[in-house]
Amino acid sequence: MRDQLTPAYVRQLLPNRPADAHKGSFGKVMVVAGSIHFPGAAWLAAAGAARSGAGLVTLAAGQAVRSLAARLPEATLLPVAEGDWGAIGPGAIDELGKALEDYQALLVGPGMGQGEATGQFLQALLGLEQPRLRPRVGFLGVSPADDRPSGSQITLPATVLDADALNLLAALDDWPTRLAPDRFIFTPHPGELRRLLRVSSLPSDPVAVAEEAAERWGQVVLLKGATSVIAAPDGRSLVYDGANPALATAGTGDVLAGIIAGLLAQGLAPYDAAALGVFLHAAAAARVRADLGDAGTLASDLLPELPRAIRALRQIA
Repeated sequence: MRDQLTPAYVRQLLPNRPADAHKGSFGKVMVVAGSIHFPGAAWLAAAGAARSGAGLVTLAAGQAVRSLAARLPEATLLPVAEGDWGAIGPGAIDELGKALEDYQALLVGPGMGQGEATGQFLQALLGLEQPRLRPRVGFLGVSPADDRPSGSQITLPATVLDADALNLLAALDDWPTRLAPDRFIFTPHPGELRRLLRVSSLPSDPVAVAEEAAERWGQVVLLKGATSVIAAPDGRSLVYDGANPALATAGTGDVLAGIIAGLLAQGLAPYDAAALGVFLHAAAAARVRADLGDAGTLASDLLPELPRAIRALRQIA
């Protein structure tokens, strides 16, 4: 069921901000991101989560990324074990598993790299080291929405898988039948979606392909582009035409992933968090374009505009 993503639709999704609230009222986000080659992605994602209204944001990263902490002094840090070249390695599971019990949202992937050690970390985090289930005998086989293992021994909160997490996942076999359903938001651009689907090209209808992927995988899928599509496993979908050349610059996707994780931490369901995140990201970008123009904008320019976009949305009658 295709609908347009409108201000009236997303306004009702805005989390309440009671006057007597404290930081614990708005949830905690864990961001697992960055590597020696892409340290800024971690900062942009963490800042996006904070600017979306999350009460506390923690960056889990190796030493190469932690040097950027001063750019976001409001975030806390979780030092984790590194693999090669400053990327996150499988040893990070121990520290992360202990910490996640107290978090409402997790973001994995921006700038994380695609090294072997990082791939091992992701497999352990998602529980994909477990042997696959035996297929059912009979006509139906195994459905992607049932008969799955519960995932890793770590209990994951609602989780956004973005960027390199998706690329690493795409290289694994049988992952769709081995992920716990209704726990993840996938945020691919068309190239990442092609890799996940293992096809050379996508059909001409982006809504149909996003809907099919969401149903097949049992997860919310956000297909990013000039026209973005949010699709749920139950067949719902939302379409947003937010074409804006000011967004055609590195790092804007990292900010979007952080926004969505921040909204998850504030209690939104995955489909709603993706929808509101897309709208706020586009609204902030429209404000940047109006101020600075089409060219020369930076992903970080979106960050101060996010609270203003939220305020403007609240004021819509």
